[in-house]
Amino acid sequence: MSISKINEKGYEHKQGKKINKELPYFITIVTLLSSAGIGPYFMLQRIRSMELLPTIRIESLKMIKRIDLLGVDPLEVMRQVRTRSSSKALGDFFDGYVSTVESGGNLINYLKSKMKTVYDRHAESQKQAVVKMGALVEAYMTIQVVLLAVYIISAAVISDPFATSESGISGEIIFLILTPTISFVFLFAANNNPIAKNPELGYKKIIMFAAPALLVSGIIIGLNLIPDPLMEPYLLGGAFIAASVVPAIHFKKLYAKTISAEDSTPKILRTISEARKTGMSPESSVIHACKRKEYGLFNSVANGISNKIEWGVDFKTIFKDLQKEIQAFNVLISFNILFELISAGGGNPQTLDSLTETSERIQEIQKEKRDLLIPYLYVGFVLMGTTGFTTLLVIDSFSDIAQESQNLSNLEEGLVGSSLGLFPLIVLVQSWTAGLFLGRVIKGAFSGGFLYSIILVVMTMVGITLVQFSIIDVNSVF
Repeated sequence: MSISKINEKGYEHKQGKKINKELPYFITIVTLLSSAGIGPYFMLQRIRSMELLPTIRIESLKMIKRIDLLGVDPLEVMRQVRTRSSSKALGDFFDGYVSTVESGGNLINYLKSKMKTVYDRHAESQKQAVVKMGALVEAYMTIQVVLLAVYIISAAVISDPFATSESGISGEIIFLILTPTISFVFLFAANNNPIAKNPELGYKKIIMFAAPALLVSGIIIGLNLIPDPLMEPYLLGGAFIAASVVPAIHFKKLYAKTISAEDSTPKILRTISEARKTGMSPESSVIHACKRKEYGLFNSVANGISNKIEWGVDFKTIFKDLQKEIQAFNVLISFNILFELISAGGGNPQTLDSLTETSERIQEIQKEKRDLLIPYLYVGFVLMGTTGFTTLLVIDSFSDIAQESQNLSNLEEGLVGSSLGLFPLIVLVQSWTAGLFLGRVIKGAFSGGFLYSIILVVMTMVGITLVQFSIIDVNSVF
């Protein structure tokens, strides 16, 4: 029974978080529909068709069932949300809604004040999410430095950093297992961060382009088909770059289209609002706004909306087609609310003005969030670049000391430069996964990290060249 109660509380907590995440958009649609004169029952009927708000949609369905099946008054059903819902914020909102209606107060003023408050909280929650993500980045980079320090200490204690322990496992094998493992732990943590995600590339596409290069390089290195081990890092680095180039190009196009859509949506809504003030019908206003040619990569999608309206296609079909073209939630929710308003007969200038201001506020929050995340990209590049190079430099120095102390230098006469064992490969893997991690942090998608992975891999390969071929030699300085 105790376990059952714990599970129930955990479920309620998760549901509450989901509702609170959707609450700003729910309050927006309630405010705009109420401004258009739509009553509570028909307002819930409209909301239950909004698939972009799945948790709120379920709550609306529950409320409609109590009204239709049990005959409870809509206002009483709203009042009961306070005790029935998993979200305290949703209960407080409906409680205020009912109290305002029953007391004869100005409902629209109440709803607009709640809408302003909830977006202020949303903006603050996004800033807190950025801070949490920044702490995750700093923790990830700190772990890289700690790993280097641990290796330096262990290499200083044992005379040979490549030596095999009593258990039969060499230090580089331990490092090879530990380093990627920690990276994947942080990748998982980044994926669960509350910052909104951008659409990922299809995993099948990524595997189709990445698998051949990585598989061929893995077979060549694993079977020691290359006589010179100094060339192995360049083979693996080239495979990482080859595996990342096409996904990076595809995601860049997808991300650019998403940003263009987010920037264009408030402009389209503003144009619609101003057109309505001149006396144009809601449909004609949408056609007029979407036919303009100033939306960059979003032009084709916007023009498609205007053409479909002219051909008499219903808004529900138009929105489904829009979902196939654009996956950005902020864009989709704005158009969803717009189409619901027009379908419900609420496309008056005042309501459209409020929708435009809301869309501009959402876009402002998104832009501010992106600006706050950019410095972490620079921090990641600097720390990963210097950590990888320093790691190789230290390993090279300790291996030279070990060779000199054991008089093993004669074994290296046939090689150019110094051998770093598996550590160049380890650092390359670390650089590649770090790029994916930074992509999730900065772009909101792991697919956005392929470009960063390429840059970090190239930086690491330059460091490997400088150390491996003794272009920079710490021992010669001392």
